[in-house]
Amino acid sequence: MLGFRPTLRSSGNGKNLFDDLLRLNSAVNSGEFDLDRIKLLVRAAITDIPDDTVIWNHLYEAVTESTPPPRPIPSSIQQTPLSQNTSGLVISSEFRQDVDPILKSELGPLYAGLPNFHKVFFGDVSDLDRVSETVFRRCTEGDHLLFTDGWTEWPATAKESDVVAWFGGIIPKLEAFASDRIPTPTTRRKLLAQPRTPLISSTGKRSMDIGFVNSDIIYNLDSEDSRYRWSYILVAGELKSNPKADTASIVWIDLARYVREIFGAQEDRRFVLGFTLCGSLMRVWEFDRLGGVASEQFDINKEDGGLRFVMTILGFLRMNEEMLGFDPTIRASGDEKYIDIERND
Repeated sequence: MLGFRPTLRSSGNGKNLFDDLLRLNSAVNSGEFDLDRIKLLVRAAITDIPDDTVIWNHLYEAVTESTPPPRPIPSSIQQTPLSQNTSGLVISSEFRQDVDPILKSELGPLYAGLPNFHKVFFGDVSDLDRVSETVFRRCTEGDHLLFTDGWTEWPATAKESDVVAWFGGIIPKLEAFASDRIPTPTTRRKLLAQPRTPLISSTGKRSMDIGFVNSDIIYNLDSEDSRYRWSYILVAGELKSNPKADTASIVWIDLARYVREIFGAQEDRRFVLGFTLCGSLMRVWEFDRLGGVASEQFDINKEDGGLRFVMTILGFLRMNEEMLGFDPTIRASGDEKYIDIERND
């Protein structure tokens, strides 16, 4: 039998081969899939004397990302691979109405509702499922309940500033509940919550609602050298008070705009994880340089959604850089980045 490990390398910009296969499965189920793409693979697999090497070669050919496959709930954005249009916008001040149409044309379809999203992108975090269940249970116990028919301190109107403040309060509590279950990572993370303050290195002034950065980054508003930059962003988040904003034309494109800035500032990113929260309805996203996919929508004020919220936050806090989308083959030394190449003399 042909051996398979989910962590085998991706055929392109995906997280791993399992991620590629998940995308391929969605494409096959869409009804718009070209079956010729997998005919050679099927023939190689069912032959009387199968050749593992031939099967692997055809498998990787079938899941290549040269043509991004359809996925559930596509947006109305027409499919066009990322180009250099937005990066070529060298103007004194970027206007949103100018950038958005170009960005939409570059992104191609954004697909939400992908099953097993957390398994694919969070599954490598050690004991995350078990620890998340323990932490969520602790949130429902004790004299000061954090969760009972919803998060007890959740702002009813879901106003952006109130939700940002709620994140700032709940995350340290989740970390404390998890501290005796998950070893403290070598590099710690912290919440970035300054939605009204532009980040450094955008062509125009652009801020981000919420996100995560490494905790050793020192912020000083009065010093440009000590202000947050797009090159620091590990995870991007977009907040809306209206649950109906969870659409391609509103919150999805807003998050994609942040991701464009991150890719522009971080050449060693293969993909970027992020999340949208519209009212209490959350999705977790993965963007590569060809487009984006998202989890199913879940309500963080429902019991199952509350558990998934805990898993998402703890995952973001505990992931290593490769899990967050950084290319492990690119090394850094001070301000320089390089790739090691072994020569066969």
